[in-house]
Amino acid sequence: MIQFEKNYLEYIQRKGVGSRDRVASSPASYVSYLRSVSRFLDCEISPKLLSSESDVVTVAQRLKGKCAAATIRNYCSAMRQYVAMVNDLGL
Repeated sequence: MIQFEKNYLEYIQRKGVGSRDRVASSPASYVSYLRSVSRFLDCEISPKLLSSESDVVTVAQRLKGKCAAATIRNYCSAMRQYVAMVNDLGL
């Protein structure tokens, strides 16, 4: 589950994520990445979990061994956008 999911999707679209996509939708992929993190760690994606770069690093460490390193890098990109949204919107 992603707290403020609608806000997140709108935020990343405003920031230009996926603006050059021709086939796949990057914004939808980012939401999917956060849902996967939530599922792997059995937790809600929220400002309490992700509000700083150190939180992203902590969550990435928790994901090690549960999925491939390249997948974790993708998840980190999505998590960093969530952190940016939390900070920009004051959530």
